[in-house]
Amino acid sequence: IVTNSRTIMRFYPVLCILTALMFLTLPVSAAGTLSLPFLTAVESEDYVSLANGENRYGYLQVQSVEYTMKNMDAEIVVTYRIEPWISFLVYLFGKQDLKKRVLGVLQYPEKGYESIQGVEFTYVNSDYAVLTISNAALDNQDNSYWIRPHSFGCTIPTLTFIINADDIKTFTNVKDMPKGIGYFRS
Repeated sequence: IVTNSRTIMRFYPVLCILTALMFLTLPVSAAGTLSLPFLTAVESEDYVSLANGENRYGYLQVQSVEYTMKNMDAEIVVTYRIEPWISFLVYLFGKQDLKKRVLGVLQYPEKGYESIQGVEFTYVNSDYAVLTISNAALDNQDNSYWIRPHSFGCTIPTLTFIINADDIKTFTNVKDMPKGIGYFRS
């Protein structure tokens, strides 16, 4: 019995390392099986670009972006998916890279407007992020506002602008907004 326990103790570090490696590879295997239904569920032509990965920005798979306009400012909710093993890494190393990727999807602050556009994250987790962009729109000084033409970092499957309860604009598969959007004071 003494010999067996000494043998076990000698291989204990090796067993710990093997167990840790198995634990780290488990989420990778699970992520592979989780992504298969998404790829096979694509049937409509509208979703062909999504099957090609055009809604991906790094490890983020963007599902929707929702702007709620408050005069010149915008509250933005970005909904996305990340693989479980990436979620684990975000938990371990912090949310800074995740925040950078969300800003990369939105492409804020806009080039040329860095000095006037402020970005503040309200909430970030592995499913969605909520942030506020100050001066996201231009004030036309006549009770109307204009969101400048804008390009996103990837294709946004569902893009929604909520101006007020009666004025909601929804677009699908948007990468560029070449004309911008005008609206009146809410």
